[in-house]
Amino acid sequence: MDVKSTFLNGVLEEEVYIEQPPGYMKIREEKKVLKLKKTLYRLKQAPQAWNTRIDTYFKENELKQCPYEQALYTKKSEVT
Repeated sequence: MDVKSTFLNGVLEEEVYIEQPPGYMKIREEKKVLKLKKTLYRLKQAPQAWNTRIDTYFKENELKQCPYEQALYTKKSEVT
């Protein structure tokens, strides 16, 4: 798992707009804002968006969430 880009893979459930970063502003369009499609580092919604995505993935793949530790998932399999 690539934990360095974890928060860059979260999908936003609400609309989030940001100002254009310095050095990336379009000429004669400096007042425009950008609509985010995915989360960014330091965005308040990033941890929740990532947690929702990974939780959905684990549950789709038949992993069970521990009732006592929400970040722990288990999967039972038969050893042959």
